[in-house]
Amino acid sequence: MNILSAILVMLIATCSTWWFSHTITRTWLYPLWSGFLVGIALGKPVEGMMIGAAINLPYVGFITAGGSMPGNPMFAGPVGTALAIVSGLDTGTATTVGVILGSVSILTWNAYMTLNAFWVHAADKHAATGNLKMVRFYNYVPSFFVSLVFNGIPALLVVLYGSVFGDWLQNFPLAIVNAFELVGALMPALGIGMLLNYIGKPKLIPFFFAGFFMTIYFGLDTMAIAIIAAIVGMVIFNFTKESEVA
Repeated sequence: MNILSAILVMLIATCSTWWFSHTITRTWLYPLWSGFLVGIALGKPVEGMMIGAAINLPYVGFITAGGSMPGNPMFAGPVGTALAIVSGLDTGTATTVGVILGSVSILTWNAYMTLNAFWVHAADKHAATGNLKMVRFYNYVPSFFVSLVFNGIPALLVVLYGSVFGDWLQNFPLAIVNAFELVGALMPALGIGMLLNYIGKPKLIPFFFAGFFMTIYFGLDTMAIAIIAAIVGMVIFNFTKESEVA
């Protein structure tokens, strides 16, 4: 893997956590997007999107309440996708590895947030003297390098040496590898189950099961169902609007 690809992945992983990139677009948060960008950097955009989507599924219902951080998809997405691509992992195993990385990297997230607290206090001191240039500096620059250390550098090392993990995994007993694949296949159900806690309303549940049965019995893909859902949504909106006017 060439050094340019490794540097690009490093920057993607850094920006996935760096707060300023989230002001541009919140999609940095999701493995679907960061995994796609990693796939482009590694010359495999389709594979990157597929792996990123698989890692994203367990985090479909992801939410941070107060100081609670159940996982770190900002690390699991780019680093897990990079590891899966360079190691040649299938999507099921990649999902398991990504979720494990997301759970372990909660520690790095806590360290990232703790260190960034120092820059806030430094910015406050300069704000008291009216030095806005230093306020901007402490708000933008140090947090980037903290994210670079905790997220970017691990991503760089994964791209450069991740193939070793693939070779190591191939020497695992088949039963353990199959267990990884099985857990990876179950992880998306966990994410969808969490999502149902939010959308599990009497008025919305029929649409969920309609999409499910269209997939299973009619063999429709996600894009076809999304188009049908958009049309149904527009029809319901128009009828609702007309009834309110009447």
